[in-house]
Amino acid sequence: MNAAAPRVSVVIPTYNRSRTVITAVRSALDQELSALECIVLDDGSVDDTPAAVAAIDDDRVRYIGRPHAGVAAARNAGVAAARADLVAFLDSDDLWRPEKLRREVEFFDRHPEVDAVFSDLEKHDGGRVYRSFMRETGVFSAQLAGRSFPDGVVLPRREMFLTLLQEVPIKPSALTVRRPAFIAVGGFDERWSSSEDWEFLIRFAAQRSFGYIDRGMTILRISEDSLHRVDQVRGDQAMIALLRRHQRLLRHDREACAAIRRGLITRTKHFGWHYTANGRRRDAAAVFLRGFMVTRSPGLLARAAAVLLPRAA
Repeated sequence: MNAAAPRVSVVIPTYNRSRTVITAVRSALDQELSALECIVLDDGSVDDTPAAVAAIDDDRVRYIGRPHAGVAAARNAGVAAARADLVAFLDSDDLWRPEKLRREVEFFDRHPEVDAVFSDLEKHDGGRVYRSFMRETGVFSAQLAGRSFPDGVVLPRREMFLTLLQEVPIKPSALTVRRPAFIAVGGFDERWSSSEDWEFLIRFAAQRSFGYIDRGMTILRISEDSLHRVDQVRGDQAMIALLRRHQRLLRHDREACAAIRRGLITRTKHFGWHYTANGRRRDAAAVFLRGFMVTRSPGLLARAAAVLLPRAA
């Protein structure tokens, strides 16, 4: 490792993904910004991850192995080991385009008031490719309103906070933060085994400011072992629980509660659709009914009735 501190510390948490982590590391090392360190935080892998990372001949790569404790703990440990003032997260099955860190560092240099920056990304889910993840979002895409910000824009803090109470437009692999701000906010809450990124982002947005670069500089790859595929029920339950918690915490903030209600309606619909698609109509009805009790949304009540009614022959 060079004696000079890097501009960016790249934190790559990984767990039994030796087949993809090397590609992720290479995409970090191939950045146009070379003044970086790449910290591979191995969260207790039992495959050949240690040997695969050791075979990379680049002194910017640091391998840290630790007992399995979950992705939140792994990211926190990576930040604790970081030497740079900027920390960029990269999941071990995702990739970066070469320009990403250079453009982000330039944005931070222009905007010292900003504590985090995120970008658009390209999402690969099975055989489907979404060229602009941001244009697929329901809330954040409306803020763009047909405009483009290829050189970046500072986002109004309150507006970003309200957005994050409804949806998660920011993915960890597209996020870079100032390390002091990350530490001041408290890092990832290791008690959350799912939605830990959303929980952190809401907490961060309540205190800190975001910038956005409207370029697809990250490639998000939904893998077969992602929570989205193997345990969607747990993921949806965690998202709803997170919003319910903030509903209680922010009960005196009418605007925030209205945003949370919209978020709860959306998450309830997705959860119910999952059960309906798998033929579990009673479970879907129960989800819709619980959502109605919390939000008083007539649409959720109607959905509960619809899944329980006998289908036409």
